[in-house]
Amino acid sequence: LSAAVCSKGEIVINVASSGIASLLLHGGRTTHSRFGLPINVHESSTCNILQQSPQAELLIRAKLIIWDEAPMMHRYCFEALDKTMKSILQVEIFFGGKVVVLGGDFWQILPVVLKASRQDIVHATINSSPLWNFCLVMKLTKNMRLQSCSSPSNVDEDGEASIEIPDDMLIGESEYPFRDLLEFIYPDLLSNMYDPDYFQGRAILAPTNECERSLNVSPSRRREGVPELR
Repeated sequence: LSAAVCSKGEIVINVASSGIASLLLHGGRTTHSRFGLPINVHESSTCNILQQSPQAELLIRAKLIIWDEAPMMHRYCFEALDKTMKSILQVEIFFGGKVVVLGGDFWQILPVVLKASRQDIVHATINSSPLWNFCLVMKLTKNMRLQSCSSPSNVDEDGEASIEIPDDMLIGESEYPFRDLLEFIYPDLLSNMYDPDYFQGRAILAPTNECERSLNVSPSRRREGVPELR
């Protein structure tokens, strides 16, 4: 969408709810940086954008706004931008009449609300906002990355596929597979434990907190000679 609109000489504002996600977008910025959203938002919050400022001019000229990882943000952030754009564009319609694409997955991280119950967290999401009534929900059903690197016969219509992992990336039969994994990722750990460059180039990704805790060393595994992972 961004490339298609930009190819016509139009302006696209690419933002994301997190800094990491914003790096994946062309000219991407975080929503707080681009829209001047307050850190602690509330029902009456607005963006820190002044009339006739460069930021206001950018919003006026923008053809499209793409907001990635939208489910991570509190509903008040979207409502703050909505109120600000209505004021800047002087139009009392959804986001001042601009097209806004919200991307994300509600099965991932929802807004972080301090000491909140499940009900409070659900109430803080964008689909609990009155703005949601103006949204058209569109679902992606095809994994385009898989289709671009696999033959059509290997990709099902639902976007799922089986991927064979090379043998050199697998831990074979081992009495202590965790120890072998740690020694492979962090060879000669004791000699390099004070070298920051050593740790910056290595990481073990764990899908859940339970897996992360199992990788961190228990007293019994220390006796097995397994190095501690921090």
